[in-house]
Amino acid sequence: MGFYVSLLKPSWTPPDWAFPAAWFTLWALQAIALVVVLGSERTGRPAAIGALVAQFVAAVAWQAVVFGPGRLRLSAWWLVAVWLLVLVAIVAVGRVERLAGVLVAPTLVWMSVATALGFELLRLNPGR
Repeated sequence: MGFYVSLLKPSWTPPDWAFPAAWFTLWALQAIALVVVLGSERTGRPAAIGALVAQFVAAVAWQAVVFGPGRLRLSAWWLVAVWLLVLVAIVAVGRVERLAGVLVAPTLVWMSVATALGFELLRLNPGR
């Protein structure tokens, strides 16, 4: 977290407490969506489960590995990939159970903010 604290940030950066609160809430919603999909008898379950797992793993990997000194460009583009995986997950789980898609949808809003923030951090902190 020390590297992040040292960065210039835009005025619209969410407060530090918002990040864990948002992720906890979003992952809880995704867990419920997973349970809904697992309980479904409809076709497309394996793809939906795979999409949920893929976007979750990519998001966790971003938080654990990517964000650090000299990695702002990688971090920003990784967020684009996660955003796309979240979109795929929403469509896939929504095809199996509409409720599951609705439960995952807020993640796309948060990922949009995170992606915009990632590119703004890159712009404000060139060479970092």
